[in-house]
Amino acid sequence: FSHADPDSIRAVPRWHQDPQRAWELMEEDVGANLKAKLQPRRPGENLKVAQTVLKRRDRNLQAAAKRAEQIAKAKAKAKQTKYKGGFKVIKMETLLKQSLDKIKEEKRLKRLPNKKKPKPKKKGQVIALCRNGKKGVPKKVKSVLRDFGLRARHSMTFILNNEESARKLQEVKPFTFWGVPSFKNVYNLVHKKAVFVDKEAAVKKVVLSDNMLIEKHLGDLGVICTEDLAHVIHTGGKGFDEVMRRLAPVNMGDSKKVEGLVEKKHHDCGDLRGRINKVLEALMGE
Repeated sequence: FSHADPDSIRAVPRWHQDPQRAWELMEEDVGANLKAKLQPRRPGENLKVAQTVLKRRDRNLQAAAKRAEQIAKAKAKAKQTKYKGGFKVIKMETLLKQSLDKIKEEKRLKRLPNKKKPKPKKKGQVIALCRNGKKGVPKKVKSVLRDFGLRARHSMTFILNNEESARKLQEVKPFTFWGVPSFKNVYNLVHKKAVFVDKEAAVKKVVLSDNMLIEKHLGDLGVICTEDLAHVIHTGGKGFDEVMRRLAPVNMGDSKKVEGLVEKKHHDCGDLRGRINKVLEALMGE
């Protein structure tokens, strides 16, 4: 009956005996089970539907509900296994690649002391440092990333442009990218994505929403508005270290996916020089 015309389907006897009563019974059944109401093809005509059609509809609804319940249970089980110490299946190729990358990084770190001592950048007082999405970070590099506050992938912070930063940047080069940002991008980052760390509050991280929050968290440093905060960060002025301690790292997107539908083959890493501003603008959606 799936392709037959409803008017041509031979109905059961009770439809011919009392069509009005049959229609009322069907409306009650439809309302009770929250099903779609069946309507005749043309106004004034009697509704003629075979019992097999109605039974098939019921079976389809029951099967769909059962399938949805099974999917929900499977998702709950997968989530529990993923976040509560369950087993996680990893391909052998993935393990091999991670192992080779770690060996490669250990050799690179051993060669660093023999290389020429890096110098800070000539222009700019502050560097915008972003962590890319590359995995397989060695322990030594992880400790340096923690010093910068970049514990999570795709996070960003600001650091001073000095010799110590230049030395550390060489250690974390494959897992980060950096450059000297413009004041416009610093202002937009502060305005759109700044988050304060408040250890005393119930919510540890507070999103910057107005100048009242800036005055509350940074008023003792003479910073009372967004422009003041952006100026201190961009110039690396007085109180820069304390300001950055009270600000959480900015959560940015994946730089591999900012160039439209085509994803980059490799992660951005190292000094991007002037291209850093275009990348930051793309990550902010501008």
